[in-house]
Amino acid sequence: MSITLFAASSWLRRKDWLGAFPVDGWALTDAERALLAALDRRGVRYLIVGLSAALLEGAAVATQDIDLWFHRSDPDLLRAAATDAGGFWISGFGMQPAAFGGPGLERIDYVFDAQGLDDFDVEYARARDYEVDGVRLKVLPLERVLASKRAANRPKDRAQIPALEAALAARKSV
Repeated sequence: MSITLFAASSWLRRKDWLGAFPVDGWALTDAERALLAALDRRGVRYLIVGLSAALLEGAAVATQDIDLWFHRSDPDLLRAAATDAGGFWISGFGMQPAAFGGPGLERIDYVFDAQGLDDFDVEYARARDYEVDGVRLKVLPLERVLASKRAANRPKDRAQIPALEAALAARKSV
């Protein structure tokens, strides 16, 4: 059975938009929850970007990963947070990019360059706050996800643009 949430319901008032879509189905693994909480405890600033952000913002899209864009990469803090989550941090070498790894952390992607976006601090100030599975998250707003997808201009990004535009149009119509 499949259940689809559609954003254009006329009963929604504009101010209710952000609270109208439960993110309960956007569950984190225990390791993801532990990693994000550990990053927060250590004061590591990051944003959830990409389609993960779009999902949390109510867009009807699908993704297999959780893209994290970091303000600064302090390898010691990232390594300690990964260890708290039962995983590990590879700072990258040669052709191997920096990455988190370990059981339950397979969906975490480290974003090096967020195309089409302003400086991290500017985007962080625009970010929306969510709580998922008891973890506080800073999430790139849908409008900015769309800007990033347009700037990246890869075929897979272009394919998502209509869904992102439709979600924004639905938001404006309520």
